[in-house]
Amino acid sequence: MDFDWVEWFGYLASLVVLVSLTMTSIIKLRVINFIGCLLFAAFAYFIDSLPTMLMNLGIAGINVYFLWKIYSTDEQFKLIVTSVDSEYFEHFISSNQSDIERQISIDELKEANTVFYMLRNNSIAGVLVGNNSEQGVLSVLLDFVTPEFRDFKLAKYYYESHPDALKRIGVNTLMAKPTTQEHREYLLKVGFQLVEGTEDVYQKQL
Repeated sequence: MDFDWVEWFGYLASLVVLVSLTMTSIIKLRVINFIGCLLFAAFAYFIDSLPTMLMNLGIAGINVYFLWKIYSTDEQFKLIVTSVDSEYFEHFISSNQSDIERQISIDELKEANTVFYMLRNNSIAGVLVGNNSEQGVLSVLLDFVTPEFRDFKLAKYYYESHPDALKRIGVNTLMAKPTTQEHREYLLKVGFQLVEGTEDVYQKQL
């Protein structure tokens, strides 16, 4: 049987579009879907299907428009202090328990003395939990963002562009010990550095 590369190209385009629909992050969904639409438009060109090509180019354009809108819109961020024994915090933890327990046990989490909700456009997008010392060193036990907000905007806002939001509530240094390789890569990406003389303790000065 002869290898039909055009047909396999169509399968690839279909797979990329399918994968895009599994993304929980709207940004990842639109970026991957944009790539899939361009591949499908190329496939339609190869098989001389003008309507299919135009439709996929149109969808690609829609993805570009909404990505531009996401990145050009000024968003609102806010920290709200709460406690580990508040009713909503317990609800938030139980709703995301399987993901959270990849970083820390629930029992250990409940021993923390500092808890913040991280709001984005008035929605609770994540929580920052740890033990804050009198010197303002927050030993982070949990830095958790819900899947739909995992585009690094929260970390970049609070850790890089607007550290005063944390400084105003008594935090000047963040310390963290990653529990997974993914967590380690996240810390490095948002500006943490390995503490000299330690094997796996990371620090960020605000």
